[in-house]
Amino acid sequence: MEHILPFAIVLTLLVTCYSLYDLHRVSVLTVNSEKLVTLSKPQNESFIPSIIEKSNHTEVSNKPVSSFPPPSTNNLGKCQISPNTDIWGDVVVWGSQNLKDSIEDCCNSCHDHKPLPGQMSCNVWAYCGDKDACKSEYKQCWLKHLPHVTATKPKGKGSHIPWTAGTTGSPMETDPIPTKHTGRKYHVVTSVQGSAVHWQIRIHYYHYKKVKAACDKLPVCDMGGFTRLLHSGEPDDLINEIPTVVVNPLPKSAVENNWYVVLNRPYAFVQWTQQVTIPEKYVLMSEPDHIFLHPIPNLMVGENPASFPFFYIEPSKQSTTKIVERFVGTSDIAELDKIAPIGNSPTFLSFQDMARSMPLWMNISIAVFKDAEAQKEWGWVQEMYGFAFALYRIGVYDVALYPQLMAQPPWDTGLDMAPGKPFQILHYTYGMDYKLTGEFTPGVVGQWRFDKRTYSSRPPRRDFPHRPPDRMDNDLVRRLMKSFEEAMLAIPCWNEYAATGAAVFDCEEAKTKPLLKDITF
Repeated sequence: MEHILPFAIVLTLLVTCYSLYDLHRVSVLTVNSEKLVTLSKPQNESFIPSIIEKSNHTEVSNKPVSSFPPPSTNNLGKCQISPNTDIWGDVVVWGSQNLKDSIEDCCNSCHDHKPLPGQMSCNVWAYCGDKDACKSEYKQCWLKHLPHVTATKPKGKGSHIPWTAGTTGSPMETDPIPTKHTGRKYHVVTSVQGSAVHWQIRIHYYHYKKVKAACDKLPVCDMGGFTRLLHSGEPDDLINEIPTVVVNPLPKSAVENNWYVVLNRPYAFVQWTQQVTIPEKYVLMSEPDHIFLHPIPNLMVGENPASFPFFYIEPSKQSTTKIVERFVGTSDIAELDKIAPIGNSPTFLSFQDMARSMPLWMNISIAVFKDAEAQKEWGWVQEMYGFAFALYRIGVYDVALYPQLMAQPPWDTGLDMAPGKPFQILHYTYGMDYKLTGEFTPGVVGQWRFDKRTYSSRPPRRDFPHRPPDRMDNDLVRRLMKSFEEAMLAIPCWNEYAATGAAVFDCEEAKTKPLLKDITF
């Protein structure tokens, strides 16, 4: 029977899941804030100092920002509008103090708003003009500020929403992800370490191979090679199964009391960019809990990166601008709005920009970890902030942001983000709980559940409860379970593997089935 989550599970969810409604952060250890040892420096970037003295900052690059052609949308004068839509954003003017007679008046109110120095400008608004449906909120015009409009899904949308939302410039939604491959090949690189992701990378690689085979049948395919970036310092039992480069973990001398294993990741990419040569000009940084759903074209616009926007990466959040200033050199809201709300994955970028930014990503991430206030504020996503800051510091402001790039069930439910916008990657970072009747039970352990953390020490067996309730209304959870089942059945000796966590290649089944490295589609 279902029951209220015990404390340990609640804490695990708070630390690692981050509800899509609120980002939960936890207090963490206070760390030594002594000066850093610089392990590596980017080449030919004189404006990028090593992150050694927190008080030393240089001006950021004045690299011009290129423009993207907006998709077609409804217009009302100066504003882009979306009926039956409510929108997120930091409040600039409360709606109860800003009553307007029409949508146009609300739009003009946002456009004409003059912020005081240091305050946010208005670039999005929401108006409630249906007297019966809006009730006490009738005529309210909320003025808000949203740094990356196209990167944020609406707060609510549909015929049941009485609000009309709009922007003063950028459209509220991006165009669908391009489906045409152009021959700009990219290399997929996925970093790993430890038992929790050992089984995930095998499933990840299986679906990469499947999608790559489909891509190769197209007239032109952008998908290139694959690298598992193993940052344990030692080869493991998958070294001959998956193309792998072994690099060292972050030296203990660099960070004392390093409980945050993710700090190994930036250092791993520093080593990779310095040690390897790949035939592709571009890279897609991925993670082992990603399932590729379709052959993804290179989504970069020109040489600018492309990525998935995370709602909880908020560089221009007013309450933390002074913390951000310590790592990027400014607390100006307009300047911080240029920082893309992304982590390193999934992100497309050129190998050249990768090589330039990785040392800085490493140094900033170490600096954030050693800053007790920043570490407490950003918790388990601190290294994601480090990546976003690193791109900003090398002058990369234009990042094409595609919410459609990645689905995150159970909060996302359909295989398409919207009609004509199929998700490209399935990311299973959140726990999934349902009653046997199919009802979603967030925060309560379901009669049927899947959480990857259950399998942190050993892989799930083929017969784990992968078939969700028949009446569960979430196509992505179903697709995820089918993806698991398909890969587990295809990779021989899986149950023997699940028994110990060590890969098995010589069971009876392996005599009649190809090993993962030899599977073809």
